[in-house]
Amino acid sequence: MPTLEPTSISYGGLLTRLEILVNLVADRRGLALDPYGRLAPAEQRLLARVLDLDQTPGPPSRDLAAVELLRGLAEAVGLLRDRGARVEATTLRHPWAQLDPKLRAGLVYAAWCHRVPWAEMLLDAPERQVRTLRDSRSSVLRLLFDLPAGVDLHLAGFAATVAGRIGLPEEPWLTQAITAVFLDPLVALGAAELAPPHPAPPGRCRLGATARAIVGSALIAAGEPIPREEAPMN
Repeated sequence: MPTLEPTSISYGGLLTRLEILVNLVADRRGLALDPYGRLAPAEQRLLARVLDLDQTPGPPSRDLAAVELLRGLAEAVGLLRDRGARVEATTLRHPWAQLDPKLRAGLVYAAWCHRVPWAEMLLDAPERQVRTLRDSRSSVLRLLFDLPAGVDLHLAGFAATVAGRIGLPEEPWLTQAITAVFLDPLVALGAAELAPPHPAPPGRCRLGATARAIVGSALIAAGEPIPREEAPMN
């Protein structure tokens, strides 16, 4: 089988980017928020520069959206807190740094699936069907958990399987949504690869050896049982 190249979403690794973000917030004793609860424009530009987001292809608006997404993920994990006028680092950042990277990856993926309002990213998808996908995310995670590592997964076929499992129509938006919500974060955590390379729309995915443990963490966070011998990161 051909080797699949990872997309550029990794930006050097999601865990590394979160660490940079949280450390910068801690060093500056918080970052200012605008009246709408978003990072102030100057703070967004600073983070985009520090995280090298402004050196990737694409409009600045995409980089600023990526900053807010990282911030939301850090808050979901508990590393940052919203104080109203500012966002500040919590004391959890110290024990977090001592955790095994595999455990951190599992916790980040679980937070992404269950706590980050990722439905807001799927602006071109039908709202009711997006809600169905979110409500059925444990079913999608179970399908991913049962997939073997190292085998090409054709995204359109996987989306058709998901559609049949959760009662959605087979439409192009579903493939894109599943990729954005469930697979892109695995790529960013170094646990999967998508092909063809970014910026072309991906058509297939290959899960890595750590993907099952990471997906299993999200299932456990949802209260879903998994085989004891397969329980991740015991």
